[in-house]
Amino acid sequence: MNRRGRIYGVLLILIIFSLSDRLFADEDNTPRLRKLDFTPFQKSLDQFSETRAAEIEEQLRDATILDLQAALQTGKLTSEELTLFFLDRNQRYDEKLRSYIELNPNALSEARAADALRAKGIIHSQLHGIPINLKDNIDTKSPLHTTGGAEILLNHSPEQDAELVTSLRSAGAVILGKASLSEFAGALTMDPTGANAVSGAGVNPYHPGLEVSGSSSGSAISTTAYLTAASIGTETSGSLISPASQNGCVSMKPSLGMVSGRGIIPLVRFQDSAGPITRNVTDAAIMLEIIDTKAVAYLPLLNRDALQDVSVGVLRDEILWPSPSPLPLEFFSEQYTIMQRIDRGLQKTHASPRAIQLPSEELKSLSRLIFIGLAQDTVGYLVNAGAPVTSLSDLRIYNEQQPETRVPFGQLLVTYACSMVGEFADQVGSEENDLPRQYEQLALQVRRQAADILDRIFADNQIDLIVSLANDQSPLYATAGYPAITIPLGLDKAGSPIGVTLIGKQGEDAKLLARAFAFEQATKYRINPGKPYRQIHRFQGVTFDLQSPNIHFGNTLVLKSAKKQIKSKPIRQEIKGSVLGMQTGDLNQDSIPEAYIFVRDAEDADSLLIYTFNNQDALTRIDFPHLTDTVGYYGNDHFSVNATTIERIYPLYTSDTSDPGDIRPTGKSRQITYQLKQNTEGVHLEQIQSNERDSPVIE
Repeated sequence: MNRRGRIYGVLLILIIFSLSDRLFADEDNTPRLRKLDFTPFQKSLDQFSETRAAEIEEQLRDATILDLQAALQTGKLTSEELTLFFLDRNQRYDEKLRSYIELNPNALSEARAADALRAKGIIHSQLHGIPINLKDNIDTKSPLHTTGGAEILLNHSPEQDAELVTSLRSAGAVILGKASLSEFAGALTMDPTGANAVSGAGVNPYHPGLEVSGSSSGSAISTTAYLTAASIGTETSGSLISPASQNGCVSMKPSLGMVSGRGIIPLVRFQDSAGPITRNVTDAAIMLEIIDTKAVAYLPLLNRDALQDVSVGVLRDEILWPSPSPLPLEFFSEQYTIMQRIDRGLQKTHASPRAIQLPSEELKSLSRLIFIGLAQDTVGYLVNAGAPVTSLSDLRIYNEQQPETRVPFGQLLVTYACSMVGEFADQVGSEENDLPRQYEQLALQVRRQAADILDRIFADNQIDLIVSLANDQSPLYATAGYPAITIPLGLDKAGSPIGVTLIGKQGEDAKLLARAFAFEQATKYRINPGKPYRQIHRFQGVTFDLQSPNIHFGNTLVLKSAKKQIKSKPIRQEIKGSVLGMQTGDLNQDSIPEAYIFVRDAEDADSLLIYTFNNQDALTRIDFPHLTDTVGYYGNDHFSVNATTIERIYPLYTSDTSDPGDIRPTGKSRQITYQLKQNTEGVHLEQIQSNERDSPVIE
């Protein structure tokens, strides 16, 4: 299986010709069919201080759920505050990321109830009072809905929660809401991945041009972007492992049957499995322990030495050469770097690795199985939910009636499935009422074949663990029902997260988690989306403290300052780019220093933000005057702060009068010089010089 599998496994092969770049950035996204409703929390959100939000963010950055429980137990944090923190970030960021389909209007009430029980000494589990979300193909009763991302289920509220949701509620977890997904678990369309009719297309927190993969895209996006403490997703073939790998998360696909599938919109009920998506292996163990019907205590089994002397089979050729076609040397170099990271991790854990090969045998009928599952299992759920369809063809026709809202990204896979189901019925010579039996036989046959292949790999190579990349081998482990877990390997050359995937033997979930923990602790390769920026400057008795997470999906900066014993109120400002640096000075020589903050946006253009003191006790921003001459101005400003002046330089462009869209650089730039001036209204910038010049400018 080549590296294309990491996009979504076998389904992508069927539609690789149709993929395009037409939608990644949030400004091109489709409107939500139901907007996120913050009304139940708005009063509390308005009272939630920016200072407290910044403090919680600092606590959360590298925290496990165990760390959060310790903070809750000592009173450094409450469940209500933690829930407000995530709701606040959702309100600021999720319109761009589209990781949520719906918020739970009772989230704050659930958090307060958890705090009240804690005050009485009642703590149900390690998840008590911890806010999490659920993929929106997992049943949740009213007031929440369960849509699968489909317009046809927009107002569907099941009568009862899924079995795993009941377990989470009993454990004291706070349900934040429902996470977005590839519609119907990716069986509608994959152009783009992570898209559905209800919430639009998910956006990767590391960069809007990167894949999010699917189908548990919203679970992975929200987890890595700190819009939830953790999430529960589901997998048929790569739907947990792939988006977790692509969005810098940990995810565990348990052995088949370890987690109840009751109350989950099925794709292939013989293969589907729910599992955790988290930022670390510890949290995955905690989550799995709650939803696992086998009552295994995974957390105490986590061990830094769990890989020592373990026989590990590494699919080295599959990782180094993910395509059979000739590749340029630089691509090999990137894969070699990834392989080196895996080798270093195995070496540090004192594992016993050996290179292994995949057998030449290919799985038969897997794509057919998935599409028949869509026709049988998914449509069966729709019928039971009261949707106005009785067959896959009915669903296709229903969507075609209002394609703009029902299938804004098309339904190529549904169309393909309609044809394939008919061909399958003709091949086996079945009547329509005999298709369920034939479908079950096919599912069990493919599962046995996949399990036989994996068992031979383990036995013939005398290994206890298989190492792969992302979800490359999902057609094998997911179809066989064997456990797999992905752990972040850092970023590739394009800045995209990538994960190493460990595949265990059937039923050895506890061993797999422990071995993943050992690898994670030895490497700690995971990188948050955007390196946090922190700089402290002291100038003329004033301390300026600048902080920013430097994340593309809704960046902020927080500037605090203090002059002698007088503290100014922190300023929190949304910015489009990332913070490059800060400079301090006193350009107007009034003995009150200023902070100059350099910002670079997505187009690599610079901005300069200036703050000074107002009445020496409060920060105030100084804005640049509007340009009086805008001929040839199209942005790309570059700023520099000198001893007494500020210089602003930008390239000049011209356009053909016969074609206004033909904008060309002139080779000239304009330099404007400003000085800080003081008047009765306060400090302001005043332009003192403007001229054109011939000089190279970064464009």
